[in-house]
Amino acid sequence: MTDLIDAVQDDGIDDNLVELFEVISPDEGTRYYLFNGLDDGTDKIEFRTNDYFAIPIQIDGIDMSSTGAAPRPTLTVANIPSLTKSLNSNEELLQDIKVALNFDTNDDLIGTRVIYHRTLKSNTDNNNVNSPEFPPQTFYIDRIASENNIFVAFELASPFDIEGAKIPHRVVIGKYCPWQYQGVQLGLGGGCTWPLNNQPFADPNNKGLYFESDDDLISRDLVTGGFSAWSNSTSYTATNKVFTTDTVNGHSHTRVWEAIFANNGKDPRTYRKFWKRIDLCSKTLTGCKKRFQGNYSGSTLDQNVPLPFGGFPGSKKFK
Repeated sequence: MTDLIDAVQDDGIDDNLVELFEVISPDEGTRYYLFNGLDDGTDKIEFRTNDYFAIPIQIDGIDMSSTGAAPRPTLTVANIPSLTKSLNSNEELLQDIKVALNFDTNDDLIGTRVIYHRTLKSNTDNNNVNSPEFPPQTFYIDRIASENNIFVAFELASPFDIEGAKIPHRVVIGKYCPWQYQGVQLGLGGGCTWPLNNQPFADPNNKGLYFESDDDLISRDLVTGGFSAWSNSTSYTATNKVFTTDTVNGHSHTRVWEAIFANNGKDPRTYRKFWKRIDLCSKTLTGCKKRFQGNYSGSTLDQNVPLPFGGFPGSKKFK
């Protein structure tokens, strides 16, 4: 790194500066490599044997100071969840990023690590794992500063800010559960330990797939509920419901989808324009009781089954 800085300062090399962004998912399981493109229209470059793909992205406010608060730069990038809703099947890069980083909304990217690299154009596309670069900087996405249908601006925080302890560490809201649905078994960090496959659940309104109403506590499995596995040879119309099953971290993971538009051969795991996921958690005490204490054969709740983690304050008395 010192050699690169000395070369630029002392020899006055006339070369293009390239800004690169290494985006790492909150679970540290996936990395995606992005850059803002070059004036010559280059849509992909290689640096240190990693391929970086061109996408509208830039960082501002990165100036360092020896006094005062640590900088909180702004990362502006294409609004992928919004744009992928209108993509056609030939525009796959944004959808690939969305699937690889496993996010449906921009809020899901909070906590994502971003490593900001800078190097010279002459150090790219050489298949050299030791290509020189300026000192990289690491930030975490801390909040959404602003967004519209085209772009979203994230406020970044340094690792030193993120590591600062906050007391109380977890903010408890009495009405809603704070835990992440299926989080533990999907390897996404803390969350609900709900089994991933063939179990009853409540949708966001505590009704729908397995529960006809809030008063109906009879849990129904997929087959009883009239659902079938998604097939690429079947034509679907709006409101058709299917399920898909995958193996994630050694666990069988079933997700349930409802068609938004008529389609054929559009895999719901990829084509979110045509499908919406509906096996979601209601985040309410009623839904939690149905999920953990319900069964497939009757309307009686098993009150001996505790609700997980104390997600609701004083939940024991609501058994």
